[in-house]
Formats: sequence, structure tokens, C-alpha cells
Amino acid sequence: MNILAQFDDAVFIQNQQVKTTSLKVAELFDKRHDHVLRKIENILTMKSIDPNFGGNEFIERNFALNEYKDSIGRTLPMYEMTKDGFIFLVMGFTGEEAAQTKIAYINTFNQMAIMLHNQQFVPQGIGFGTKVQLITGSPDFTVNRVIHDAEGYIREVEVVCWNRNKLHKEILNISSVKPVFNVQNHALEEFWNELSRFGVEKLNHSNNKGLIALNLKQVMQSINSLHDKHELIDLLTNSRSPYPEFLKYGQVWSRLDTKNVKCWVFKLNDPSLLLGQGE
Repeated sequence: MNILAQFDDAVFIQNQQVKTTSLKVAELFDKRHDHVLRKIENILTMKSIDPNFGGNEFIERNFALNEYKDSIGRTLPMYEMTKDGFIFLVMGFTGEEAAQTKIAYINTFNQMAIMLHNQQFVPQGIGFGTKVQLITGSPDFTVNRVIHDAEGYIREVEVVCWNRNKLHKEILNISSVKPVFNVQNHALEEFWNELSRFGVEKLNHSNNKGLIALNLKQVMQSINSLHDKHELIDLLTNSRSPYPEFLKYGQVWSRLDTKNVKCWVFKLNDPSLLLGQGE
């Protein structure tokens, strides 16, 4: 089994938290779900978790009971959990394959946490091609490059501007700039136009006519002009009117694949914007 290939939909963002489920833990550690549920319920009733040391708060913060429908339509219990809850749960899972699965799972949690951080702390609207100004006031700059550090966090942007007929480049802290919203983002416009020309319906996983749900891997495989995943993520996170408005990133029941698929979900504000060329 290729462990890394199994983690595409193991971790998700919900209510500004990175989570997984007991179902996914059971699947990826090759355990029965009822056994995983029993282990979680044992954790929830452990007398050794002293409430004086925040035990009850830890449980409430990191485990939440939910439901799912199985393959024959039964409504059954499952738990959602944070990274801390996951680590507490799998401490006792032993063996070489379990160790590899823990590492891959934790890496996936970390990657999703970076994505969430960038969504929360990068000023809304900043991406490749965006016009920005210093928060303290300045002439307009154009974002030439959004800079990720070694872990993937966005800390800085490279901006360009013309001064006395010379093109100047400068690196600025991401927290020191703000977007100029009245300037059209040409990179964003080009992306949606490219998608429209390819055919939105070929890549849209959503059953809701008012939504577009895109899997990045499929989009990049289908549209040859898209090469940089980080730039595409920055771009789509900042998509807003008059283009489809970014809503969330998470699992969607796919009308194309008839299974849950990780997608970027957008609200389609103006259907004619995409359907005019795509049909």
C-alpha cells in the first residue's frame, strides 16, 4: 500500500480548525471503525485525565461526536478530532507501518495548518498581479511574487513599480501591505477565462448550480498554462466578485466521480461570466 497516496482527503478544514475523523483513522491504520470508536470513548471517560489540569477542556476542544451514512444508508456515529486529539488517540498504535502512517498523517495536518494560516493572516485579495499599497500609504505596487518560506507560510511579497522609467523590485512584509480593490486582477481574470474555454462542466464536482467545486490537481492537469501550485492557491483564495467568490476548501460529494473529493468551492455570482465561453 502506498501510504502517502491515501492522505488526499484524510484531513480537512472546518470552522477554522484542521481535523480528521475516526473513519479515516480506521481506514488508514487498517482497523475496524468500532474498535477506534471504543478507544475514543475510553479516552473520553479516562479517570486519569484530571480536570484540574484541563482534561475536560482538552476533550471538548479536540473531540466532537458526529454522524455519517454508511453504504446501505444507516446513520452511524463517528468522531471528528483535531491534530492534538489524533495524536492522543494513536499513541498506542505500534508497528512499522503504524509509525509510517502517523508521520504521513501528521505531515498532512501540518500542511493543512499552513494553508489555514495563510488564508487567515494574508490580507484578503493579495495574490499574483494584485495592486497593493503600504498600509501607511504609498503609490500603487503590483505583486510580482508571493513568497513562501521553507515550510510554506506566506511571510513576504515581491512587488514591482515604475519610477523614472525604471522598473523597481522590492520585498515587503505581507502584513505591511493592503490590496487596492478597484484595480482588476488580470491573473484572476485569465484563470477563469481559461477555465471557461476548457469547459467548467468538465471539472466542476458540485451538484449545486450556484457553486463551482474544483480539485486543484485535476485543474492543473487539464489546463497546461497552470504550472505553479502555490501561485494558483494564492490566486483562488482571493477570488471575489465579479469572479466566482471563494467560500471554502474541503470535501465535496462529486457529481463527476460519485465519491468525496477535496475541492476549492466558489459561489457563482454571475453564471454568464463562465458559461458564455464554456458552452
